[in-house]
Amino acid sequence: RLDPSELAAWQSIPSAVLSDEREHRGVLTGVRPLFAGRPFAAQALTIEVGAVADGAPRDALALAWPGACIVIDARATPNAAVWGGNLIRIAHARGVAGVVVDGCVRDVVDLRDSGIAVCSQGVTPRGPTWGGRIGGVIHCGGVEIKPGDLIVGDDDGVMAVPLDDVNEDLLARCRR
Repeated sequence: RLDPSELAAWQSIPSAVLSDEREHRGVLTGVRPLFAGRPFAAQALTIEVGAVADGAPRDALALAWPGACIVIDARATPNAAVWGGNLIRIAHARGVAGVVVDGCVRDVVDLRDSGIAVCSQGVTPRGPTWGGRIGGVIHCGGVEIKPGDLIVGDDDGVMAVPLDDVNEDLLARCRR
């Protein structure tokens, strides 16, 4: 895991600057922040949504560490929310920094009140019946994301940087 001071340094980098320095590789297409003013930089805890109802979101939250970003590939359930009020309360208690969903969320008031950065493709009142796989390689916003990859988000959008590409040289270029 990256050190909290490293994550703080990345949080100060605007996603647009990071996008430019990475030649636009890693921009999550269509995934937008629900609330302004919640920049974050965290490492990915990945979930791929499946058709089986098996409790994957709660199981993933049990694995979440303070400062994690839960990243969900919910393309298998595009018309149903895969994240909402009950899960955000648990995420808040676990110290999760952000939730990024390639799909829909619900319970917007609860999400807003949590203070956690939440980014998604959309919002719907339709609830989930799903499960999934935790901790594997997923696709979110058209970008391949591995567990532990750096996720940086702000009002402009969300970027994913493979952990192997996270280094002082990239950070220095972003700070110029």
